[in-house]
Amino acid sequence: MSNMAMLDRRAFLKATGATAWLPCMVGCGRLLFRNCAPSYSVAILGDTHYDAEPESVYHSHYDESNKWAKIQHAEFKRNGEMWRTRCPQLLEASAKLAHRLDTRFVLQMGDIIQGDCDDVPTHKKMLSDCIKLLRRPYPDDLPFMTVIGNHDFRGKGARKAYLEFAEPFMTNEIGKEARYPVFSFRQGDDLWVFCDFETKNLDPISDAIEADPSARHVFLVTHGPFTAPTRGSFRWRLGGHTEDTRPRLYETLSRRHAIVLSGHTHTTNFYRHENKYGGFTEFTANSVWAKPEYATAEPIHSKPSDYVPIASQPKDKLEKHQQALDFFKPGLREYFYGNGAGHYRLNVSDKAVTMDFYPGAALEPARTFTLS
Repeated sequence: MSNMAMLDRRAFLKATGATAWLPCMVGCGRLLFRNCAPSYSVAILGDTHYDAEPESVYHSHYDESNKWAKIQHAEFKRNGEMWRTRCPQLLEASAKLAHRLDTRFVLQMGDIIQGDCDDVPTHKKMLSDCIKLLRRPYPDDLPFMTVIGNHDFRGKGARKAYLEFAEPFMTNEIGKEARYPVFSFRQGDDLWVFCDFETKNLDPISDAIEADPSARHVFLVTHGPFTAPTRGSFRWRLGGHTEDTRPRLYETLSRRHAIVLSGHTHTTNFYRHENKYGGFTEFTANSVWAKPEYATAEPIHSKPSDYVPIASQPKDKLEKHQQALDFFKPGLREYFYGNGAGHYRLNVSDKAVTMDFYPGAALEPARTFTLS
């Protein structure tokens, strides 16, 4: 291992400050140097929407002419309130569990920040402040992974600013080039594929999976879920506007019995699909602890017959929503939907892949889902 790869993470951050993700670290590959034992775990965080009070910290340049200004100011208020105490407590709880020796890396499911800075230097500062805060309680040498979310590049000039952060940063963490819309890496015997959920062509995702037929487990990491949700913007997801290439990815995931990990909906969801190709599972994580009562593992829906669109929407939208669900419903065998927020732990072995759900800042799992 090179001397650079052995640098203490905290010392490196202190030495380089906000430039911790610069391309000088390409090839140091912290993730690929770690123990490749067949059993390991991953600390999972859902959307975090990092923000701060007062709003002027990151939103002093916010464009008030934005037609969504009222809604977005409400989000700023929500984020500031939950990041006072609840989200830091959630983070500390996740980090306590991550000090276990079998934890391989931390995975955050996108929307790591709120965005909406409308100023490139401020957006970059928000990213820098966030990544330092989120990493701080975890072991110094633990890789930290994140996938692109819509808030991560929301605001003027923000997409370029985010990619200038994320691609070199992730390249350093995985030890090979990470470039959106799709990139992949091996963790031991397992294939991990990361993608931009708003990509209009899903074929490169299928290509990445099919290019590695010997992988033990296949994980697809996407901010927006692949399985159409029953609430919210059902088209704003991976494959929501890609009618031509969605069936191929559905088949590719099913043939490999893949596991899809997603966020975006601010809910905790589990789907098990079985079909003529085989089947796959999807788990949606949520760390937006917006209200104290969201520290719960109780379901709102818990059986496939509950997989129906929300009725309180215009008829034409309801029909389109039903069509989106109809693509997935014939093969749906397990379904869980709840408002719970917290942190999660993915457990990977030859025998099974499971997901433990820790509501809020819990240190004991309230529910375990079998993904494979």
